[in-house]
Amino acid sequence: MSKKLLISLLILGAVISLGAYGVGSLRANEVGNVNPMVPRLAETFNLKEDDVEAVFDAVHEERQEEMKKVREERLNEAVSDGVITEAQKNALIAKWDGLQQRHEQERQEMQQWFEDQGIDPTKLAPYGGFGRHGGFGKMGMGMMH
Repeated sequence: MSKKLLISLLILGAVISLGAYGVGSLRANEVGNVNPMVPRLAETFNLKEDDVEAVFDAVHEERQEEMKKVREERLNEAVSDGVITEAQKNALIAKWDGLQQRHEQERQEMQQWFEDQGIDPTKLAPYGGFGRHGGFGKMGMGMMH
């Protein structure tokens, strides 16, 4: 893959993650549902879908890490300003991490439920938002991590 193409895909992935999907996930879930952009980009640029998906995954992970870093920097400022203590900051971080883990578990449970029921949530998109941003989508019930 050319360097120019890789950079273009990374930029496109960043724009999509920030714009169309906000802080939502761009990764495929375990039942095989894929972001609809992945096959189109792969076909357009004659790339492997797995390679394009890997770029989307990388952008998502980078975004998550960036948001975590910014949140911790702001909490450090709150500690410096005397708004909260170091212990309170650590408690907040632990709580957020716990909520994220619980959210991921619920998302996986929902994906398993769809699979057990033989339902492809992306095929429900025209019938109520399932499979689209904010819907039950590829991350299951719109639960993004």
